[in-house]
Parts: sequence; structure tokens; C-alpha cells
Amino acid sequence: MSIKEIREINRATSFHAYTVRTSDGDAIHVPHPDFMFIPPIGETVIVVDQEGGKHLVDADHITKLEIRRTRSSKSTR
Repeated sequence: MSIKEIREINRATSFHAYTVRTSDGDAIHVPHPDFMFIPPIGETVIVVDQEGGKHLVDADHITKLEIRRTRSSKSTR
């Protein structure tokens, strides 16, 4: 993925949690934009997981971002 695409998803006005999938099989959940730091230059991002672990990931090794859209609940009457 390009760093530009990653920035756009992380800065989306209506943010949705997503999972970063990497070429070595890692899956890192990003519940809020503050969990990912994208420096203004370079191609490496820093992702902090919910346990406080830090992951430095080169954008070239991010294979996809799986966006988790919440479904609106329907009421039954």
C-alpha cells in the first residue's frame, strides 16, 4: 500500500476501526487514529496495539487494511 492511501484511511472524517495486515502475516488492530503514527516523511508507520506494544511497519509490507464498518442495528416491533 502507499503511504498516501494509509494516511487517507487513518484521517477519514468518519473513522472506522481497521486491522493492518502485513506481508509476514501480522494483524494489528487500529481502534482509533491515535493508535497509528504516520511521520510526515518516509515510508514507515508506527502502530501501537491495545496492550501498549509498538510495531514499526514499512508501508511496502502492509498488504491491506481491513476496515471494520459497524452495522446499524434495526429495531423490531
